[in-house]
Amino acid sequence: SLDRAPVEWPYFSGDLAGSKYSTAADINRENVGRLQVAWEWRSNEQPLPEFKVVPGNFANTPTMVDNVLYLSTPYNRVAALDAETGRELWVYDPRSYEDVQPQGTGWTHRGVTPWRDGDNLRIFLATKHRLISLDAKTGKPVQTFGSNGEVDLSKGLRWEFDKVLLSNQSAPVVYKDIVIVGSGIGDRLMFRNDPPGAVRAYDARTGKEVWTFHMVPRPGEVGIDTWGDDSWAF
Repeated sequence: SLDRAPVEWPYFSGDLAGSKYSTAADINRENVGRLQVAWEWRSNEQPLPEFKVVPGNFANTPTMVDNVLYLSTPYNRVAALDAETGRELWVYDPRSYEDVQPQGTGWTHRGVTPWRDGDNLRIFLATKHRLISLDAKTGKPVQTFGSNGEVDLSKGLRWEFDKVLLSNQSAPVVYKDIVIVGSGIGDRLMFRNDPPGAVRAYDARTGKEVWTFHMVPRPGEVGIDTWGDDSWAF
């Protein structure tokens, strides 16, 4: 009903527990069949032969905060839309498609994560080898985060590798003042110096690394004794 405040969807899965549950009750089994389209927005992304990329399926779940939808497109662009009208407020293009990587089913991206810092709302985008903090009002990178608004996720891992081979398609997770990202590693084409894979946490304000969890432990880390014959080193 119009006299009731909208129920927000602030995270990719509804909440940090990933419950995918909404308390909104206006739409139910009795009236869902009568829903009609109020508006629609299209990314209008097309193949880019100069970069040898094509957009894949729209795999995103938009988030909604303060009556604004934040979503990502197959080409990893981020858009902010007025939830009432669908009016485009801003679009940010990280131009990630310039880092060519074989994509068997076309480029896809699953979402972004809002984070509130006092009166400021930030939108975190994990794209390829970069973690980017955007100002939710303007769609511009937050210059005080990392280097000019972004962190290089390929730095400081077990070995050097081609950044093009590192991928991120999922929404980051925010815990208090920490933003956490995983790693996407190719499973169709494999190379000797593939990215090693890691879960990494960064200060949500500054972009400074807080911790890194190595999927294969390093010397001195928990679990290394389970890797017989020093197999952790290979």
